[in-house]
Amino acid sequence: MSERQSIPERLGHDFLRSIYHMIHAVRMYQDNNQLIRTSVSNVQNLISQLTGSGAIELMLYRSRFHLGGEKLPYRRDAVVVVHNLIEFFLKREIGSLNFLETSREASAENIITATRLIIDSINHDNHIPWLTQQLEEKGCTWLKIILPQDSDIRDENDDLEGQLYEKARSTYFNSIETVKEVAHKASQGMVGVRKSRRLAQDIVDLINEDSSLMIGLTTIKAFDDYTYSHSVNVALLATCLGRHIGLSDIALEHLTVCGLFHDLGKVGVPKEIVFKHGSLNDEEWEQMKAHPLIGVKKILRLNATQSLRSRIILGPFEHHLNPDMTGYPQTKFMVEMSLMGKILRIADVYEALTAKRIYRSKDFTPDEALKKMWAEAGKCFDIILLKRFINMMGVYPIGSVVELSDGSIGLVMDYPDETERKLPLVLRLVDDGTGTLQRGNMVYLADQTVQEGPEHLNIIRGIPPAQLGIQPAEYFLKLK
Repeated sequence: MSERQSIPERLGHDFLRSIYHMIHAVRMYQDNNQLIRTSVSNVQNLISQLTGSGAIELMLYRSRFHLGGEKLPYRRDAVVVVHNLIEFFLKREIGSLNFLETSREASAENIITATRLIIDSINHDNHIPWLTQQLEEKGCTWLKIILPQDSDIRDENDDLEGQLYEKARSTYFNSIETVKEVAHKASQGMVGVRKSRRLAQDIVDLINEDSSLMIGLTTIKAFDDYTYSHSVNVALLATCLGRHIGLSDIALEHLTVCGLFHDLGKVGVPKEIVFKHGSLNDEEWEQMKAHPLIGVKKILRLNATQSLRSRIILGPFEHHLNPDMTGYPQTKFMVEMSLMGKILRIADVYEALTAKRIYRSKDFTPDEALKKMWAEAGKCFDIILLKRFINMMGVYPIGSVVELSDGSIGLVMDYPDETERKLPLVLRLVDDGTGTLQRGNMVYLADQTVQEGPEHLNIIRGIPPAQLGIQPAEYFLKLK
């Protein structure tokens, strides 16, 4: 966290999450339960930090939480917590919780009592007057409940999210058209890269803002334009991995361009070979293996500085090589792959495995693709980078369609605040009665574990999206 951040901003979402977990624990268990004690202790610790300079107010105003007078920024990883707390506040007509300085001295028992009263207030008429009286009678005078200031509740996140989704969508499809344009123009003469670099900068900005959304977009598999959509998907995956390992923004921009242009050479391979049903014969395979070198020749024809060309030429040349330098194209002047080449190799194979290919009988789900790649780690992929890629994507990668243990279908959206990447944020997909799967509610499986013990909701298996006739990216962009 930046030292310039205020204490409320720095601790705000931690405070929301701790209150959320405490409410759920108090709802479910007796006062002496260890889960309640742990959650209350977390709340006490944060109250102590937040009230160091006096009382602090947690206020709900126009569907945004404000802490200490500061609006808490929108965070995708907190969407479930924020949504549920908003509903909790609204149903009880709570405008704000004012934690007085004396809340620092409140006992765990007194905090549990106050929490139970707040939960129970929904069962009484005139919620706030009843709650205020009960808090005073029970000695919870360290907490003040205030009615909402504005009954006109609006979700200001809608506009912010809408702008982000529209920018992501337009950038994605503009990138496909740009790769297509460069591929064809490079066959006829020099072609500029100014537009490509602007798009690369936009992609880097979007990934810095919401990498999970951009990973979700890589589930777009346009068969008619597959060569180009594949290139854009590889660019997104590679750049997300580059960000995950800490590359600078300028290095990420170069990596994005590498991804966009890594398959330029396939335009020089006959379509009947690229899209052939079944295995290639020896002659066809030799033509296919030539596409990295053809791509390099196209990159050399780009109207770009020598410095830029030198930074974006190795990755496309190497993306079918293995760390032990087997693969293709074979060369005598290289003894080790570049970092860009190693990253593109991982992104390219993962994207190809998770796409429906006419020459392959089996469609791999994202988790199956990762397992297959891990089985070939060391020989086909850099082990350290592949580990980081798997960590970034999650056990069930972002964009996976999954079956949950209650029999419902879900879509893995994110892995918020979870280092092991095992318990994702899942969007339920609900049949609308016509066979179409619509957006349902969000479920954070990590919270389910906390709330429900050994019988918590979990993922049973991945499901190929084509089996359900859906495009996961549409749900990331809220088109369904």
